[in-house]
Parts: sequence; structure tokens; C-alpha cells
Amino acid sequence: MAVTARTGPFNAAAEVFGVDDFVTNKFPRLKYNFNIQFILNENVSAPRVKKNFIFNRVVSVGLPDSDYGITPLNQYNRIRHVPTRLTVGTVPIVFYDTKDNEFQDMMLAYAGHYFHGHGIAETNFNQYEVIEELFGSGNSHIFGAKSIPKNSRFFFEQININSRESASGGRTIQLFNCMITAIQHDTLSYSDSQPVMYSVTFQPEHFNIAAEVGNSDPEKVAAQASLNTIDQTAINTPVATIEPVGEKPFTGTTKANESLNDKNGELTVVPNTVGPQ
Repeated sequence: MAVTARTGPFNAAAEVFGVDDFVTNKFPRLKYNFNIQFILNENVSAPRVKKNFIFNRVVSVGLPDSDYGITPLNQYNRIRHVPTRLTVGTVPIVFYDTKDNEFQDMMLAYAGHYFHGHGIAETNFNQYEVIEELFGSGNSHIFGAKSIPKNSRFFFEQININSRESASGGRTIQLFNCMITAIQHDTLSYSDSQPVMYSVTFQPEHFNIAAEVGNSDPEKVAAQASLNTIDQTAINTPVATIEPVGEKPFTGTTKANESLNDKNGELTVVPNTVGPQ
């Protein structure tokens, strides 16, 4: 836990970003505080892949962009800009190609769901008839896309990008009905010692932004709010001027056990036990 201190009577940056707050919720989000959750359709066949899991072997993830489809219209020779549609951009995710094939298993299940996958028998490339009467069609045609039932149209029903900033949770960006548009594998080289990665581009139909989801413990949130209030009260309370012990300004009279002292041209009252300076 970070320990914060007062930054002075007034500090504009500390005020804006809450540097003096006990719970620093005003700080910018950090790029490395995230995880990715995949929620697969229950009707898809993916025996080696869970239907709801956190994928931790991720290098990076791009946040979705939005295009509001602004169209210029002419209103009596004056240009007006009108929004027409909300288009969600692609989301790139880079995965590590680990030795246990965690992403590879998911990629093979995806390819097998929409196509015939990457496990086609070798005889289909050497003995498959493409111009004679044995040429297949529909589901019997092993090359090309397959017919997908309505209840399993989307392999990835939802992908959540979770940002965790505090004990009370953070922000989750929910991507709905995601399709893979492209997968780019890495390049092997004897002169490179970097890990092998997959670069995958997802196209969601829509995304929602949900704040403060996850571990929302009411007791922790209340405790943090209380401590934050106490800390702000201490910050906003003026610090009293501390005078030297036994010394006070001269107001015109002195007691029997007091004497006057000239300090920088000003008279002060000091106890008799303290000699003149």
C-alpha cells in the first residue's frame, strides 16, 4: 500500500489527480493492470477449451475504437454534420504461443467450428475429385465454410477486458459476438531469442463499458471511503502556528515571573528562567 503525504498548502497536480487521497482513484489507469476473460458459446465443440476462463498468457490487447459515421449534409449552403451509425472497430490481441498449446487449442476449435479445421486428412489433397461427379457440395465439401446453426453462430459470445485498479474493482469492457478476422503467426529465426506469439484481430458487433465490477466488497469500500474522508479532513484543516514554549508576544503587561526580550525588533515575553537572547 502506498503511503501518501501532504504535498504543501496547494498543489494543482495533487488536487487534480488526488495525490493526497488515501485511496488514489484519480490516477490514470496503468496499461499492465488487466486480464482477458473468454466466454464461449455453450453449443460449440471445444473439448480442450473451457467455456468460461481467464486467459493470462497475453502480451497485449487493444481497446475498441468507435466510428460515429458523421455525414455532412447541405442545409441551404450551410454544412451540417449528422451522426448516422455507431461502428465498432477491430480489437487486436497478441497471445504467447506456449508449449502447452493453450491458444493453439482454441484456434483449432474455432477453425473446426466455422470450417473443417487444420486436421484434414492428407488423402483429401491427393485424391479429392474437384471436376468429376464425386465433387462434394454443402457439408460434404471439406474446403470452405460450413453451415452454422443459429444457436452456435458465434464461437466467442463475449470477451471481457478487465482493468483492476483497486479492491473495489475497476472497469470492464465487454465485447459481444466476436469474430476472428485474421491470425498472424510469428517468424522463426536462429538470430532471435524472443518468444513466439500469435497476433489475432477480433471484430465485435458491439461493446459495453461497465465500471466497478468484480470484487466489490462493501466493507472494504466503506473502510476506504472513511479513511479517505479522514485524510481529506486533515489536509483541509489549516495547520496551527506553533509558538516557542514559554514565549508569547508582548501585549502591554508582564507578570512578576516574566521579562521582556527584544527579538528582531519585536518585544516578546519570556519566563525569568530563560535569559535574554
